[in-house]
Amino acid sequence: MKTKVTLFIALFVSFGISLLHAQQIQEETIEYNKKSVNAVSVEIPDLDVKTTIAAMEKFMETNGLQKSKMGSFNAYFNQPFEKIGTENYDMYTTVLSKGKRKSQKTYAYFLLAKGNENFVNSENSPSEITNVKTLLIDFAAYSVEFALEQKIMHTKEVIADLEKDHKSLTKSKEKSQKKIDKETKKMKKAEDQAKGKTEEINKLKSQLQQLESQLKK
Repeated sequence: MKTKVTLFIALFVSFGISLLHAQQIQEETIEYNKKSVNAVSVEIPDLDVKTTIAAMEKFMETNGLQKSKMGSFNAYFNQPFEKIGTENYDMYTTVLSKGKRKSQKTYAYFLLAKGNENFVNSENSPSEITNVKTLLIDFAAYSVEFALEQKIMHTKEVIADLEKDHKSLTKSKEKSQKKIDKETKKMKKAEDQAKGKTEEINKLKSQLQQLESQLKK
């Protein structure tokens, strides 16, 4: 068991190191509201889309931001975010999977706008986009910790369910054992009574034979 736990921790540590040393931050275009707009993306190695979405939502929530759902995007309208700049921004996040089925990769996207879907890029807002890239590096590291916490939480839930089942089975076994013990006592009593009856019958049969033999004489 100790070996398995050590291996599990080692895998997560190596996963975290590989993620931090193999960041793929880039600017690209993405479709939003039927328009091609600027976005910054980061590859999240070894995490699926569902887990990455949950991690991003928690990451933004931890930074004090409140989301609105906009199709496949989470939108954060007219909110301050000091890690990006001094203004209030409209921010959008989404997570996509790219590549063929066996080699799919997960990417987190961050879109920054200054109202009315006025999305910015590194040409017109260089410092803010640089801060977004740094933010996504922070998120990539955060996602490792988030995934580990989710794994721990899931493992605890599985253990709790197994312990609940084990407790139920133990009670059922004890209940059955009590029934068996009760039936065993009844059987023993019945056996003792039958033995007594057998002895009594044999004794009376012996007496009957003696009486009948006397009658013949």
